[in-house]
Amino acid sequence: MARNLSIAQRILFLLFFVLLPSLTGAQQQEYRDYMIEKGDTLWNISNKELKDPFLWPKVWKENPGIKNPDLIYPKQKIKIPLYLLQKEIIPETKVEPRAEIKPVIRPRIKPEIIIQKPAVRRTEPVKQECLVNKDILIASGYIAQSVHSVGKMTDFEPGKTILSKGDYAFIKTAKPVKKGDKFYIIRSAETIKHPKTNKEIGYLVEILGIAEVAATDDPKVVIIDSYVEIPLGSLLDNFYEIEPPLAIENPRKPAVNGYIITTRQLRMLNGNWDIVYIDKGKNNGLKVGDMLATTLQNQHKIYNGLIQIIKIGETTSTAIVRKGNVETTIGDGVTGAM
Repeated sequence: MARNLSIAQRILFLLFFVLLPSLTGAQQQEYRDYMIEKGDTLWNISNKELKDPFLWPKVWKENPGIKNPDLIYPKQKIKIPLYLLQKEIIPETKVEPRAEIKPVIRPRIKPEIIIQKPAVRRTEPVKQECLVNKDILIASGYIAQSVHSVGKMTDFEPGKTILSKGDYAFIKTAKPVKKGDKFYIIRSAETIKHPKTNKEIGYLVEILGIAEVAATDDPKVVIIDSYVEIPLGSLLDNFYEIEPPLAIENPRKPAVNGYIITTRQLRMLNGNWDIVYIDKGKNNGLKVGDMLATTLQNQHKIYNGLIQIIKIGETTSTAIVRKGNVETTIGDGVTGAM
């Protein structure tokens, strides 16, 4: 049969087999296999492989075998969607042909003395660092005397049990909504009691994400930000802008003594972003940015690490763990005396 082929047909036949691996490789480059290691989360895998940790919901969607994004295991193989990588596009510069330059004969003129004014240098404003990442600040939540809500998530898209960024949900609200309205998605995690006096302090309110109204006839929202998985029945609260405070060069260390009343780990934001809540606030002279030491529950005062206040209330504060020798737990002391 090969003898009956013309020379042109033979060349085309050979070119097909030469180019076939390149075409197959281009398709395979859309995804990359990744073997999960101990300590991995979808957050840090997205940061490491796609250079953007907030793409973790997209990675999750590409791996339907992962039912719960919190539950991934070492030696589990997942697909990394490489098409999510942002590629920098360099505009092509068009080079015009150089025109022939002819000498120009100018008449002689008397030289003039020109006094040149010194150029005024424009100084760009120095970009200041924030005390804490905005998403971590929002997701840290707050302690409140009561849980305030203006609505509830009543139903999800078919086949969904938990939501993440880009998903839709149906809602029920106390007042009519209009397209573009935003809400914080919240959950009241637990009632907080003081670890020493057992006195009831309030409720830990977790912010799970942000929703925006997409349709008003049968009110529906789209999740525009998610910090942890969002279950059915989650509550809605009014949206307001939260901006992180600026970093402080020399933070205060006020002489305040108190206790850690509850803790929270922001797993989807991973790293050392452990959040603690203490029983002191504005009424005790604390300010955002203040640094306090933590002490272990022991008959002796043993310093364990450092926390920094990132959000403040009248009688309680939210802080981020900056340093810790061992895990910070409920009942540990806090002090400004270091």
